[in-house]
Amino acid sequence: MSAAPRRRVAALTKRLIGSRQAAEKMFVGSNRFFVYTVFLSMILTFACTPRSFEKPNAAAASPSPSTDEDRQASFQNELEKMKTANLQYVFVFRRKDGGAFDGEDKKFLRGNLPFNNRVVLADEDKAVIVGSNYKFPPENTEALRLRFNVEDYSAAEAAK
Repeated sequence: MSAAPRRRVAALTKRLIGSRQAAEKMFVGSNRFFVYTVFLSMILTFACTPRSFEKPNAAAASPSPSTDEDRQASFQNELEKMKTANLQYVFVFRRKDGGAFDGEDKKFLRGNLPFNNRVVLADEDKAVIVGSNYKFPPENTEALRLRFNVEDYSAAEAAK
């Protein structure tokens, strides 16, 4: 075999070896891609399906408070939680007609409660308990007092 054919064979062998290595790298890369794709699809499948092993919601299973004592106890519970959270200002808002809060009432409250840490709807949606560590501006407080009955349960130091 002369030198020219040897060079050609060497060049072809080099190309084949290089392309083989490239093919192996591509196969390994595509294998990783396949594994990652399967793993991601499994995560999404299990994350988006309802879990049958969870217990049913206890709040949905138990009937809502039916007696006045139960409603009052529930309201007192929520109010006590606000006080134990060390919130300085605690207010209870009720509609003047005694009805349940609707979308417009909630929107008005959100617009006029600039600083709040916690807001809870209680007493069968007839009371909103708001807890805050910040004093409300007087103009907001006045607007809220014009629309709702306001009960102040703030700490004694904060009320001064």
